[in-house]
Amino acid sequence: MLEQSEIAHYLLSLGLVKPRVVIDEDFAVTDASRRNCVFIASTRGGPTFVVKQALPRNAPALEREAAVLRALADSTPLAERVPTVVHQERDAGLLILQSAAGARDWVEHHGARRFPRVPARSLGRTLAALHRMPADGIADVPDDVDRMWALSLPEPPHDRLLGLSAGALDLVARLQASQAACDRLRALRATVSDEGLVHADLRWENCLTVAAPGSRRRTRVLLVDWELAGRGTWAFDVGSVLAEYVRAWVWSIPIVDPSEPGRLASHATFPLSRMRPAMHAFWSAYRQASPRPAMLRRVIELAAVRLIQTAVERAQGLATVSAHVVTLLQLADNMLRQPEHAAFELVGLRE
Repeated sequence: MLEQSEIAHYLLSLGLVKPRVVIDEDFAVTDASRRNCVFIASTRGGPTFVVKQALPRNAPALEREAAVLRALADSTPLAERVPTVVHQERDAGLLILQSAAGARDWVEHHGARRFPRVPARSLGRTLAALHRMPADGIADVPDDVDRMWALSLPEPPHDRLLGLSAGALDLVARLQASQAACDRLRALRATVSDEGLVHADLRWENCLTVAAPGSRRRTRVLLVDWELAGRGTWAFDVGSVLAEYVRAWVWSIPIVDPSEPGRLASHATFPLSRMRPAMHAFWSAYRQASPRPAMLRRVIELAAVRLIQTAVERAQGLATVSAHVVTLLQLADNMLRQPEHAAFELVGLRE
């Protein structure tokens, strides 16, 4: 496995960066590891390189990401909206991706409490273009990923429980105590189907904004981290985008008492009222360009599934669940019970 200190030399050996860039110290390497060992190498004016290294058990994820990105590189609408594969060593479980300079993720983009509609609209059109793509180009790639694993939490497989912390187990137990939520999750699991190609991990940190050629305004979207991509349900991608806005709202509320999460909702740093124009722009752009528009009810239900998965992931590693994690679960429960009501109250949309 390459260490952080070795990334510059490795990229030099491949001819991806010039010696002058490193000598002039116009070069930075940051550790962005999550599922795999990931280093991001960036320069002030040049492209950004992402060096991914996988342990043997995670190697299929990098194979899948490389195959998807190569397939998307041949698509005119998407070629400039995804990273480019510039080097791969399958035996070593190593993948290097290149993307445009100056990209900023949506976490940073919204740090000033701004939620612009133009990038949201671009994300809607980009996602619709992805969902129009055939999945045939990745037919030979291993695809045993359970992208909506929260649907199995009413009766989770034993191996999933073994990897959960005390806090995450507590959260699963709280979910299982809601008969209505569990019944709806079982019903959804029985009806979801693979409709086509999906990204399946549309967190804000995986949605970058970049400037169009000749412009300084970041109005275009670059989608990164395709390790979970493959065949899936389009509505889960759409719901995941809306769920990120809802998650950001909940996370910005100064919740003191978990039994009254809404008491200080008016003090949210990211109020829903400020986010709704961007959510509307995303939804409208997707609906207009998508191959088969998803029903809003199904999108909201799968947004709830994404919130449950986010809550469990945030609870992982905790001895006890936090007030915000519990609130996410309660909100997802309510969304599953009354999706039409949630669509209007949270997102401000009607079918």
